[in-house]
Amino acid sequence: MNKHYLIVLNPLPNKQKKYWLNWLVTTLKQQQHSYYIFTTSAVLADNQLFFKQHLAEYTEVVMLGGDGTLHLLANCMAYSNKPITVLPCGTGNDFMRNFAYSKQQLKQLVQSDRVMTIDLGKVNARYFINSAGVGFDAEIVERTKGNKGWLARFSYLYHTLACLLFFEESLLSLQQQGKETHYKNFLTVFANGKYFGGGMKIAPNAELNSSHLMRYSVEKTHLAKKLWALPKLYYGKHISLTEVKEHAFTQLEVLTPNLPVQADGESAGYTPVVIEVAKSALTIKIIEHHKKGA
Repeated sequence: MNKHYLIVLNPLPNKQKKYWLNWLVTTLKQQQHSYYIFTTSAVLADNQLFFKQHLAEYTEVVMLGGDGTLHLLANCMAYSNKPITVLPCGTGNDFMRNFAYSKQQLKQLVQSDRVMTIDLGKVNARYFINSAGVGFDAEIVERTKGNKGWLARFSYLYHTLACLLFFEESLLSLQQQGKETHYKNFLTVFANGKYFGGGMKIAPNAELNSSHLMRYSVEKTHLAKKLWALPKLYYGKHISLTEVKEHAFTQLEVLTPNLPVQADGESAGYTPVVIEVAKSALTIKIIEHHKKGA
């Protein structure tokens, strides 16, 4: 059966994206499938309008990009049931770290008939696919405004170290099931997937289809301990520290006002906000071999 593919990518050029686009177009032509290339806009509402008007015309969606482009797609395609093939060629590619596909396995995704329905997180009306956060991570996003710099792979670590000396913890108030919690907050992450920040395993016990989110809160501590704990983030070993608390939840509210919020590394406004799970909200293509519980 001939299919009609929607290829989604952002306008920023890179070698990986060029490679995958050339490979994909050649493959689709050889198999006599048709396609349309959609270049995303920086304005979310413009993308949402395109998807609302045209998504039904396409059999499948193939995304060439990273977590920012996937974040955009989540906010255009939630609950559409249209399958998405993710070919990672962005800065962090944190979402696809949950699957650890090889290059050859990624090529198999396009032709695969297997799909997986995953949860999304939600900050007020905005969906996220990896994580949202209030505190140090949101401060980094607020300061950089999405400018990852030329050292793409190490940009998050660079900005982390640059901001670490100047960040001041705020008193954070959360409400969950009628109970309020207060603490001096260095970092609080609401996680759907395991990774953020270009490979930091911030949420080792998060699962994409668990029907809940994980909250990881790091309370105020001294600078030396922050620096000592930073490498542990890449291996998920930070949860053994006494300053780190882990909780599963389906909905909570951040009550403290005027704190920046990040969602998948994008600015998502300011508190107060409601954070909740959006169960079985997005359909992605998978292959037979994928990591259990990804």
